[in-house]
Amino acid sequence: RASSAAATTTTTAISRRGVNLAAAIAAIAPAPRASASATTTTTTYAPFAGKASASMAFEHPASWVRAIDRAYDGGKVPANGATVVMIGDFKTIDTVSVRVEPLTGTAKAMLAESDGSARAVAEALTASERASVDANAAFGVIGGIENGRSGTMAFELLGDASERVDAKTGRKYYQYEYYTDVCRAKIEEALGGEKMCIGPKGDILDSIQRRSKIAVTFVGDSAVILHASAVASRFEEVRDIMDRAANSFVLLEVV
Repeated sequence: RASSAAATTTTTAISRRGVNLAAAIAAIAPAPRASASATTTTTTYAPFAGKASASMAFEHPASWVRAIDRAYDGGKVPANGATVVMIGDFKTIDTVSVRVEPLTGTAKAMLAESDGSARAVAEALTASERASVDANAAFGVIGGIENGRSGTMAFELLGDASERVDAKTGRKYYQYEYYTDVCRAKIEEALGGEKMCIGPKGDILDSIQRRSKIAVTFVGDSAVILHASAVASRFEEVRDIMDRAANSFVLLEVV
């Protein structure tokens, strides 16, 4: 009986050590890789087919919906500009808009004195945003949303600007990226110069941090701007979408 009990004890101990060893191996062994089909999401793209499609073209995810859809013929532009197209995924607020904006006096002067480079174009067309940060002034449109007054708390041009020429028309397009931190209420400066977004009841509100990819061309004294934008924290996740919209943007027929 003693021998039998010892054997049983030994067998149990070995069995337990086997379980422990298996668990240890399982803990350090790499997890099996998921198949590409299980981890890759394929985006299906479609050409823009709105009211301005005779005048401009770009590609966007086929599942996106249009929120603003107007015709564009290159004619007179309102003093405060106009959003021609606004399309996007409004659950995640990934958007592509096309705006037509008259060049400001500051932008014209900066462009006239510049070397004509893509970086110079980017700096001229974003002068108002940078000035509004310095002055804590209200500044216009975020992501193509019209009539929304906003305070720009931070603005930064990112990376290198670039230029491309449409082989069919010879038209130049300039591309650049920037980051914005926007307050949709009132900006107040706290101790140490830190800017805070203050609501109507004095409560501190979250600001809106977005990153944008821009493609712009000029028609007379106006800029036609494709603005591909997403929340800054997810921009890299949707970069392919933003790059594709900007890289495919062209004007077709402008009066």
